Amino acid sequence: MTFHRHAVMAALVAFAVAWLSGSADAQENFYRGKTVKLIVGSGEASGVDILGRVVARHLGDHIPGKPNIIVVNMPQPQAIAAANNIYNIAEPDGLTIGTASAGLFSRAISQPNIRFDLNKFTWLANLYNATVIFWMRTDFPCQTLAALKTCKQPLKFGATARGSTGYGLAPELLKDAFGLNVDILYGYREHQIELAVEQNEIQASGGDLIGFMGGRGLQLLKEGKVKILVQIAGRKSPELEPYHVPWVMDTIPADKKGLFAMVNPMIDMARPYFAPPGVPADRTRILRAAFTALIKDKAFNDEVYKVAQIHATLLPGAEMAPAIKEMLDQPPAVKDKVIGLLRKKQ
Repeated sequence: MTFHRHAVMAALVAFAVAWLSGSADAQENFYRGKTVKLIVGSGEASGVDILGRVVARHLGDHIPGKPNIIVVNMPQPQAIAAANNIYNIAEPDGLTIGTASAGLFSRAISQPNIRFDLNKFTWLANLYNATVIFWMRTDFPCQTLAALKTCKQPLKFGATARGSTGYGLAPELLKDAFGLNVDILYGYREHQIELAVEQNEIQASGGDLIGFMGGRGLQLLKEGKVKILVQIAGRKSPELEPYHVPWVMDTIPADKKGLFAMVNPMIDMARPYFAPPGVPADRTRILRAAFTALIKDKAFNDEVYKVAQIHATLLPGAEMAPAIKEMLDQPPAVKDKVIGLLRKKQ
C-alpha cells in the first residue's frame, strides 16, 4: 500500500512538472515573435508618455518569448479614446495593453462619452504614485495661497481639460477650498504650457510631477523663475523635500479635507496599466508577473529616474480593482461635489 501511494504521488508530481513545463513553453511560444501594442492615453512628451516609452523599452524582457512592444499615442480626448478603444475594440488576447493618467478615473465618473466600466478592465499594474503640483511664476505679485485669496490680479492658470485630474480637478478643488482669485484657462496642450508660462501668457499651471521634472519645468525651477506652490497626493513626495513644498493635507481647511478622500486615490494610481476585459487567466498572470519583475529591473529604474527624476513604484494589478471600487463607492455628497467641479462650466 505504501509503495502504491508513493508511486501515485510520484506520478502526480511528474504530471505537474510536465504540465507546468508545457504551460511555460506554450506561454513563451505565444509571445515569441509577436508585437504587443501599448496604447498611451495622452500626447507625446507628457508624463504618461515619458514613462510609457520607458516601459515599452524594458517590459518585453520580462515576458516569456520577449515580444516587441510598440507605443501608439491616442491623445484626444485624452484618456477616454484610449480606454474606449481598449475596452471595445482591442482583442482580449494579451497583445494590447494601455496606460493613462489619473484623469482616466476622473473622466470615467464625470463625462458622458464613456463606453467602458472601470470595474471590468484587466488591471495589470500601477507604476507611479503621482504627485499633482500647482506651480507658478515667481514674479507674480501674489506668491502664497493666502495672498491669492485677496490678490487684486487674477492668476491665469493654464490647463488642458476639465476632466484632467492634475490640470482640472485638483486646481478646481484648490480654488474652491481656498477661495483663490484664479482664472483656470482650459484648452492648452501639455507641450504648450511651459512655453506659455515662460512667455507670461499664463502665470501658473499644474499637472503631475513626472511631467514637470522630465521637461522644461525643472530647469525653470532651478533658475528660480517658477516655484511649486503646493503638492497634492496621498502622501508627501520625497522628490520635493529639497524644495520645501507644502502638502495640501497640511494646508487645506478642515471642512474641505473630505473631498480629497476621493481625489487622492486617483492621484495615487496615476499610471495605471490595463488590458481589455476577458484576457485569458494565464496571459494575465504573465503580464502581471512581467510588471512585478520590471519594477525590480535596475536598467528600467535607472532610465525612469534619468528621464523623469522620479522613482517608479508598484501597485500590483490584483490590488487595483478593490482600490478602484473603494474610490467609486464614496458617499454621495463627496461624489456629487467632485463631479460638479469636473462638469462645471467656465
